[in-house]
Amino acid sequence: MKVLSKYPSLSIQSEELVSKLPLNAKGLHRINFADGRINLSLVYGDLKETLSELKNPFIKYDAWYLDGFSPGNNPEMWSKKIAACIAESSHSETTFATYSEAGVVRNNLERVNFKLSKIKGFGDKRRMLTGKYQGKYKKVTSTSKSIGIIGAGIAGCSLAKILANRGHKVFIFDKEEAPSCSASGNPLLVTYPRLSSHDSPYARFSLTAYLFSSKFYDDMKTKFWKKSGVLMLGFDENSKKRESDLCNARQDTALFEKLSKKLASKKAGLLLNHGGLFFKDAGYINPKGICQDMVDHEGIQKNFNEEVQDLLQEREGFRFKTSKNEYILDQVCLCNAYMVEQFIELEGISKKRGQVSYISSSKTLENLNFPICAGGYLSPKFGDQHLIGSSYSKSYSKELSEKEHSENLKKMKIILKEGLELNGGRVGFRTITKDRLPIAGFMNGIYINAGHGSRGSSSAPLCSEYIADLIDGTTLPIDSSVAEAIKPDRFKVKN
Repeated sequence: MKVLSKYPSLSIQSEELVSKLPLNAKGLHRINFADGRINLSLVYGDLKETLSELKNPFIKYDAWYLDGFSPGNNPEMWSKKIAACIAESSHSETTFATYSEAGVVRNNLERVNFKLSKIKGFGDKRRMLTGKYQGKYKKVTSTSKSIGIIGAGIAGCSLAKILANRGHKVFIFDKEEAPSCSASGNPLLVTYPRLSSHDSPYARFSLTAYLFSSKFYDDMKTKFWKKSGVLMLGFDENSKKRESDLCNARQDTALFEKLSKKLASKKAGLLLNHGGLFFKDAGYINPKGICQDMVDHEGIQKNFNEEVQDLLQEREGFRFKTSKNEYILDQVCLCNAYMVEQFIELEGISKKRGQVSYISSSKTLENLNFPICAGGYLSPKFGDQHLIGSSYSKSYSKELSEKEHSENLKKMKIILKEGLELNGGRVGFRTITKDRLPIAGFMNGIYINAGHGSRGSSSAPLCSEYIADLIDGTTLPIDSSVAEAIKPDRFKVKN
């Protein structure tokens, strides 16, 4: 796939994304450029299944690149139905470009009110078609809004960054003294996907979120993101079956590579008990550092040590009553994990205790190059220690548990044989949902971005992008089946 653009990286990054898509990646995907000011929305899949994703009366596209091979080889791509769909989704400034100059292409586009021009071809093409839509629908220019975000974990900070980059005035509130002090507050979070060989909204979301988050952190150019790769071991019947299914579904190594025990050990920098799948675009973040980088923006007003105590919807917007002040803002988004229920009633969410353990580094462990996941996970060295975890518990205690330390250490025996020296730990509380998908969307006049469980570093950036698109009324980064699967009131509807 090639994209005609004055931004050369658009074509390169589009091709890189497409190379990773064949594994159950039908639907919408998003690539951002120029700090989010330019968005490429890629609809991937069979035309008959994906055409409906383009039809939205509130969304009009700025530009179309039409590359469906020749009309003789692929007539469905150049039909009157497609031309009509393109016209319905265009405004008076919408342009298009295509290599093809066949008569059927010209006729169908002119029939739906596109003005055509022949110009010099791109690359080795002698001639090509460009044009502009002549419809009456005017382009809607999004206006800057004042937006309050409650919660300064990864969900809140990534949303603040995206909205500020788009020109909105953002107010982020948190009762803690700095970002990422609660559920996102571990010293290290692993960013990797949980893929499936089956096509489902869960599988689509997991892959899309993983690809988006990896590039999102790349674009930040922050020292707090380490794109080291992540190794997922095949260590029991279930994990080996999942590994086999994924490998059978995909024969290339664009997304992951299967490594033997020997190769995995060599790549990791220590002797492992098993081989597995290596995801080269995965990695790990320092959440405190990366969240601080996200909110370090002149368009973001940081209100730390300031708890929002009451939230009232009024005609002119939302009234925020905090422990220090009052604010009137246009929109609000709840990103405060299980505390969302302070302001809105949600079904299907709960909080789960998670304890991570710190272990002292050693000559064997200090050369570990990337996180290794197998039931639990083992991190590379930070400071003079490593992170292992994490437990899942119904307890609400904030105290460290020796039992959960033991559980974490037991999981490490799957990864390597060496004994590990315990060196403390941390307790946090995740917000999870019944179906393990996050909650993202619009409900009762309020935007919500929560329920990311233990995979917030992978899932939160995409959900933030989705909510920013809802606020701006623009093309969405996920398809309708995924949007339906993560909507805030989905459990209430089922009941």
